[in-house]
Amino acid sequence: MDRKYIDDHHIVARYLADKLPDDEREAFESCYLEDPELLRDLEAAARFKVGLMQLRDAGEIEGLMQQRSPFTRTLRFAAAAAVIVAAIGIAFLATRNLSPPSMLAASSASFVDRGGEPLPVAGTYTILHARGSYYDAEIDLPASPATTELRLFPEVEAHPPRYRIVLSSISDDGKPQPMGEIGALAPTDDESVRVFLNSGRLGSGTYQLVLSGDAGTSAAGEASTYLIRIRSHDPKQR
Repeated sequence: MDRKYIDDHHIVARYLADKLPDDEREAFESCYLEDPELLRDLEAAARFKVGLMQLRDAGEIEGLMQQRSPFTRTLRFAAAAAVIVAAIGIAFLATRNLSPPSMLAASSASFVDRGGEPLPVAGTYTILHARGSYYDAEIDLPASPATTELRLFPEVEAHPPRYRIVLSSISDDGKPQPMGEIGALAPTDDESVRVFLNSGRLGSGTYQLVLSGDAGTSAAGEASTYLIRIRSHDPKQR
């Protein structure tokens, strides 16, 4: 999905109105995860929508439309513009934290479908440094919305035992583009640090996982980096 398709098909407006089918919604969310400018456009549209809703709820829109005098209409229009600016400013406070859907979670129950039901766990992968292979792990995306469990083993033990994982996509120029981060992860009984991927928000490609001690621990500056390949269930997208 590119910007022309988004503009031609009114994707932003339909997304904010929750009118997109699942395939377009997922494609659009994957798109704006990698496009900061598109995310800013989405935030602006969301703020404007909230501002207009506040005007409607306050009964301002109907009154402004009923003015007859050109001079009065001009004054009313200016007043309406001021109210809209104020409303957008207020709405910005409510929507300024608009962010892409979470990519990582400490529990599979954090990811739910559109009906509010937890997504199933499609598979579990142990991530270890692989010898003789470019990738430390290769992960196949599920055909339907689901989560994927990853198990990583810290190379340096943190005290207290709290860890942080950062997920990044690797661009064509080889630079990591952060996509998600989660901290305060405690090791399980087998000493692995477990995290769940929101598989429905990922596409085929190369990704990087960085495991380190969380802030304030003895291993805060110690990081283990893993390179993983994620493959779509659709052979045409691999």
